[in-house]
Amino acid sequence: MIIDSSYLFDLMAEDPDAFEKGSELVERGEMQWLPTPVVAETYYGVATARSDTTEAEVRNRLLGYPRVDVDEEVARTAGTLQAEAADRGQSGGISMNDAYIAAMAEILDDAVLTDNVRDFELLGVAVGTY
Repeated sequence: MIIDSSYLFDLMAEDPDAFEKGSELVERGEMQWLPTPVVAETYYGVATARSDTTEAEVRNRLLGYPRVDVDEEVARTAGTLQAEAADRGQSGGISMNDAYIAAMAEILDDAVLTDNVRDFELLGVAVGTY
């Protein structure tokens, strides 16, 4: 699974459905990939939400996940996915970060674990929910 920031925020908020999904993935031995754009979204979300969550808590939460970085292949795929959504008239409001995350899912042939189903479906990638 490619994890999205909405999932991480729900884990940090101790959402039981998010926690149960994470436990299920661990029990199945399924890899949970952390895209570097999600790292940025997570720190931004904590800083702007005026959360009680500290930077150290965020850093500790993120430590257990292997990273997927934005490289040229990811950037190229993200641009293509976003252009295809635009050609279908469906790209309104989809962030470039979501396009990067969707590209990683496309490249790794995996689903995005998110509560933000709409944007990833519009980008044409598989979505997992909790």
